[in-house]
Amino acid sequence: MKLKKSIYMLVAGCCLFNSCDVNEMPTFDDKDAFVAFDRSTISVAEESGEVKIPVTLTSLAGVSGTVTFEVAAAASTAQEGESYTLKNASNTLTFSKEAPTQYIELNLIDNDLFTGDLSVTFTLTSASINLGANVTCRTIIVDNEHPLLMILGSYSGKMTSFWGDVYDAEITIDKDASDASKVWISNLDSYFASYGYVAPTYNYFYGVVNEDKTEIRIPVGQDIGYGGDDVSLQGFDKADADPGADESMPAGSSIIVEILDGGAKLVFPNAWGVAAADGYWELYLGGAVLTKD
Repeated sequence: MKLKKSIYMLVAGCCLFNSCDVNEMPTFDDKDAFVAFDRSTISVAEESGEVKIPVTLTSLAGVSGTVTFEVAAAASTAQEGESYTLKNASNTLTFSKEAPTQYIELNLIDNDLFTGDLSVTFTLTSASINLGANVTCRTIIVDNEHPLLMILGSYSGKMTSFWGDVYDAEITIDKDASDASKVWISNLDSYFASYGYVAPTYNYFYGVVNEDKTEIRIPVGQDIGYGGDDVSLQGFDKADADPGADESMPAGSSIIVEILDGGAKLVFPNAWGVAAADGYWELYLGGAVLTKD
């Protein structure tokens, strides 16, 4: 009963205080209505056919208005007529209370050329109401003719440690932004990944695919990013390895990952691990097979 009484007195006091407060909180008014892109970046597959980029007029009661837009040529690499066509012929969007969100609509052109990912950036230029903060949107058109497409994506399987531990390995392979023969591998080391040291801040390594697309070569010596301990990739030229012996490959060597079944499987034929100056943090035996998800 005492607790309830105290709560009642507190609520009553708050109400009394608020009734005497001459400083009211500011409220949003429709004179502050604005129009802006819902998102600053959109990524779409080249083969998806159509993309709709949302633009919204934000208001309380629902007001009408218009906005014009244009392609920011200096910030775009995709060309109209080659990578896309624009369906909004007037470059103008009209909003109403019933339809506060409108769309810049593109038809994507799926060609048979490897161009790399391209982008088109739209800018809101003028409006009958206020322009919001988000007045540009970059649309990335993801190329589907990348020469390494068959190995891009996620793989999973088991990694067995020299010390008998078995890890659920889950890695992701992404393309490099500028080099078509280079890939980036997330969470290659399962030990560090199991403790939350994950890509791209940690555990993020590059590899180079050979011309025949049968191997990924991951240079040894790449740092995992763990504090000041300089934990880096090390490799061996055999399936079994002794962490106490000086058997690791020299600088300039690479861990070999075999690409099988057109990218459906990755095989690590030899042992490899992560080590610092005082020894191995983890060492994996050769023979591990990862399957594309």
